[in-house]
Amino acid sequence: MSDQAVEVIVVLGAAGLLVVAGTVLAIVGLVRRTRAFLVAGSCLLFTGGLVVLGWAIIEGTGAEAAGVGVVAALLPAPILVGTFLWLGRYRRRPWLVLAFCFGWGACVSTAISLGVNSGVAYLLRENDLNENLAAVVSAPVIEEITKFAGPLLVFWFARRHFTGMLDALVYCGLAGAGFAVAENVLYASGQYVSGVEILDQAAGLALVTQMIIIRGLATMFAHPLMTGLAAIGLGKAARKPRRRGPQTAWIVGMLLCGMALHALWNGSSVIGADIGAPFLWFALYPAFLMPLFFTMVGIALWLRAADARRTQTTLAPYVATGVLSPPELASLASFSRRASARAWAKRVAGRHGEKAMSEFQAAASDVSEQIDLAGTGGHWDQRIIGHGLYRMGAARAAYAGRDPQTPSATWDGSRYQVTFPDGKVRAVEPPALPVMPVPLHAAPPPPPQAPGAYPAPHA
Repeated sequence: MSDQAVEVIVVLGAAGLLVVAGTVLAIVGLVRRTRAFLVAGSCLLFTGGLVVLGWAIIEGTGAEAAGVGVVAALLPAPILVGTFLWLGRYRRRPWLVLAFCFGWGACVSTAISLGVNSGVAYLLRENDLNENLAAVVSAPVIEEITKFAGPLLVFWFARRHFTGMLDALVYCGLAGAGFAVAENVLYASGQYVSGVEILDQAAGLALVTQMIIIRGLATMFAHPLMTGLAAIGLGKAARKPRRRGPQTAWIVGMLLCGMALHALWNGSSVIGADIGAPFLWFALYPAFLMPLFFTMVGIALWLRAADARRTQTTLAPYVATGVLSPPELASLASFSRRASARAWAKRVAGRHGEKAMSEFQAAASDVSEQIDLAGTGGHWDQRIIGHGLYRMGAARAAYAGRDPQTPSATWDGSRYQVTFPDGKVRAVEPPALPVMPVPLHAAPPPPPQAPGAYPAPHA
């Protein structure tokens, strides 16, 4: 047996042991609901993938080229990852879930795809076929399946953190971003070696710079875009938790769409080069892929705004009970209104008031999320609703009554009880349109230990 074969066996054996150990720990963590086991298992699983990737890159290009590839791939990474974190920043998503999706795409998905694509390329070469066809035959299938598998695991085992389409886009986008970053390491290290072999290190760095401009800036959202199509199916499934058939149909159908787009993306460059038409990719990109990308951007922004609109709808019953005042409800209807409310709170109560308004808005989103889950038949928690309402009342105390330009007033569910200059409290009918920013406070809700006092989530 050759030394190279022994090295392959050792590397794959070590990676396999890490993967098995990580899987076992993760399963134990899921069964026992122990976060430490889950985190340790995920880290071991990701380390197994990194062992395979690191060995493949260093073995193929050398340590120096691998270092250049890592630096080059990390340059556009903050923009790529930050985009999806910004997209979902108004809803509290556990950082462990976000990190898991990114790590899955960067370590597990890339390692599996590298092995499968290399095997398919070998088979094509052995059968006197163009090995580059692996980018069209196997890459779209295995890469989209493995990228999607990470968010799908979150959907199955951490369902409470998966409430709809925006969650799906954030999680799938991060998985695609992780894959793109790891793949860029492979391409950048290869470009550096090519430049050095052609001329010198300067030529290698020039090719890497060119790759960063093309892949890192112009097409860095390609993988998240393709996985984003599958995210649409997963998001639709999340909104239909009790309908298994439609769930599966949406997931499989949109995953196939992502594969088809991926095959079109890769095929335009591979087939174009084979037929002597390298301009085929450059024609396809602005004609089809760019419009699709901006469509997905528009959908993502609309879904982000829909989260705020949903908060106004789901919390509307609390106005009639006096727990929430009309101006407060109106201030939650869009993110621009929320920003105005925070600015107002900062003006009347300083930085502490601004933080309190942010806490009020976060608590309102948590309550809205649980009520929305109840309305769609998902798993919801009455205790989160009670605690969220209590947090809203506690946060409100930091800025309510601090605005000298408005009278002291409370909301009783139908009218304002306003204290006039003569000291008497009189009832005032609410205006047709809520007043902005938030000048009034509602009667505080009871403490969270009394969940039965809150309106039913289905109201």
